[in-house]
Amino acid sequence: MTIDHTVLDIDSRLRFLGLGKAELDQMEGLVGPISRVLPQALNDFYLKISETPEVAHFFTSDEQKADASSKQYEHWKKIVSGRFGADYFRDVERIGVTHARIGLDPRWYIAGNSLLIEHIVEAVVRENWPTVVRGGFGRKPRITGNEEKLAKDLGLLIKATMLDMELAVTSALNELEKQRKMAKQEQEEALEMLAIALERVAEGNLVLSVDEKLKEKSPRLGSAFEKLLNGLGGLISSVRETAEKVEADGRAVGEASRNVAQQMNVQVSGLDTIVHTIEEVTVSVKAVADQTVHADTAVKDCCKEAERGQEIVSDASAAITKISDSSGQISQIIGMIDELALQTNLLALNAGVEAARAGDAGKGFGVVAQEVRALAGRSADAAKQIKTLVSMSVRDVEEGVKLAGSAGSAIGNTRSSVESVGGLIGQIAEASATQATRVGAINRDTVRLAQDTKRSASVLHNTIKIGQQLEVSSSQLLQLVTNFKVRKSGHERMSALSAAEWS
Repeated sequence: MTIDHTVLDIDSRLRFLGLGKAELDQMEGLVGPISRVLPQALNDFYLKISETPEVAHFFTSDEQKADASSKQYEHWKKIVSGRFGADYFRDVERIGVTHARIGLDPRWYIAGNSLLIEHIVEAVVRENWPTVVRGGFGRKPRITGNEEKLAKDLGLLIKATMLDMELAVTSALNELEKQRKMAKQEQEEALEMLAIALERVAEGNLVLSVDEKLKEKSPRLGSAFEKLLNGLGGLISSVRETAEKVEADGRAVGEASRNVAQQMNVQVSGLDTIVHTIEEVTVSVKAVADQTVHADTAVKDCCKEAERGQEIVSDASAAITKISDSSGQISQIIGMIDELALQTNLLALNAGVEAARAGDAGKGFGVVAQEVRALAGRSADAAKQIKTLVSMSVRDVEEGVKLAGSAGSAIGNTRSSVESVGGLIGQIAEASATQATRVGAINRDTVRLAQDTKRSASVLHNTIKIGQQLEVSSSQLLQLVTNFKVRKSGHERMSALSAAEWS
């Protein structure tokens, strides 16, 4: 580093201080006495430094102190001799730069020089202080020393030492300003390098590594950027892995949802068929229940008719008995028999019709009705022949009584059978009604199940759409994070990426 003569303009300072050639020549006469006191002064100075913690740490060894003391000795000789040449400039520059670099506060530098100046001033005063010297061999006492010269020497010494301290402090301040400018420039360069690197990061390049220049100029900034790259790289890697997993899961969910949707569509179709079939079964069961109710009503009617026929047969039996008991009234009885035969024929006809209505359950009753009709016919024939067959009347009457009894028994049996059939039909009707109710409930439950299944299918279709959107979004996310370059092995130097931009 060379001295900045614009800052340290020695000539203008010398003119301002009134240090011309004559003054500098006069100062050179101080070298002798000052040189004699400087060693002790410097020794006391460094002893004081050792006892002062604020500055003692600047000197870590006796050798370092001895070297500094030797350089100071030579420098002070140049000051008091007034030799402000190139060597002096180098020395004063070195002193100021050194103070700036080690961080020595100017107050300690000025205070230290004050200690040295104290010894130097004392030496100059002692050298020039007026004293009375006794004369010998009859000579008068004489006064040595020169007050004017002492005052002049002290003035020149003060000017020279103040000039030296001012030049050293100015040099230190100049060095500090250069360091500040350099630090600012380095900071700007570091920020520029960081800005370029951040642009690369914004473009997705995370394989950068902090340039050595940036580490040297701003270790903390370089370390922070390195941590940023590592953190972002790890984050992007994690996001990429997660995105790949989400994309795979999205595809799996989408495929599974589509399969479930297909199965759900099949189930919905099957449920629609089941609902339709159950509706038909419900209609059939209801029709059977209705027909069973009608059959139960018909059987009850048949029972009533059988009861009425049994009563008629009983009446006929009683009438025949009276015929047997009242043979004198045969003609009248024959008329009654004709009438009864006619009524019996009609009743048998009606009974046959009702038996036909009763179906299989009324077959036996129909046979009986047919026999009753035949009996009525025979009764009529008998009535016609009774006049010629009087002798056989009693026997025929008895036979009629027997036949009437048989008819009554047959009608009673028919009534019992019809009542049994009626009971069974009633049970069938009740069971059919219960079955119809249950089938109706099953039909309603099946309809609700079909509706719920359709709603589930609708929700599943929405889920499929969401899954498809998730699959697309995860693919887009994966594409985004894939655009980032993440460190895998080795490091790509930042300077290699943007060497042209650093220049």
